[in-house]
Amino acid sequence: MKLFWFETFKTFSRWRTYISFTVIALIVIITEVVMKLSAGEIVYRMLRPFQKDFIITGNILNAWFVTAFIMNSLHIHIPFLITLVAGDMVSSEATSGTIRFLLIRPPSRGRIITAKYLTALFYTSALVTFFALVCVSLGLPLFGSGDLIIHHYGKFDISFIPESEVPARIVLAFIAAIWSMTVVASIAFLFSTLAENSIGPIIGTMAVVIVFLVLGNFPLNFFRTLKPYLFTT
Repeated sequence: MKLFWFETFKTFSRWRTYISFTVIALIVIITEVVMKLSAGEIVYRMLRPFQKDFIITGNILNAWFVTAFIMNSLHIHIPFLITLVAGDMVSSEATSGTIRFLLIRPPSRGRIITAKYLTALFYTSALVTFFALVCVSLGLPLFGSGDLIIHHYGKFDISFIPESEVPARIVLAFIAAIWSMTVVASIAFLFSTLAENSIGPIIGTMAVVIVFLVLGNFPLNFFRTLKPYLFTT
């Protein structure tokens, strides 16, 4: 546990660790402000496909919808921000020349690697949690609360979630996001143990993510059968 906290302190004492938090905060703030200024246009485009068949009232463009929208829009950006740190956990030691000093310390190599891996997972959880807090804490004052209506892209289909159930669903969604992002962090950490610089693990991890996303979106039956088994689904 002491080794884990040491690695965590070392990771969060680096300025580049906070690049991801800054980028996420800027993306969320800019997106929510622009959506607030363009609220009328957004609501019109949301309701236009359903105006002939449904009568929808209430606060449609609320904080929960905006949070879900931003969350679904960053399925490439969040993994990249995670690899910036997770892909640097071990390779940075080789780059800075401290790997030999690290290996002659009293803790075993297994304990050192485990502490670094747990730190990568902790960073991943902290980043996604920060993302959730920024989305909700800024969205509620700007847009208020309400029922969540989600349009499934490419289909004439919507999902309706009552306002009383939305907070719990959002929490579960971000827990699932943390779980899925630990896969990305694990891949980046694996590549980090095999490289002597941080560029390789970052590029390698993003290549895997992009390939899996492309395979999962091919409109062919063969790839549709594979899609449930891809971690990007």
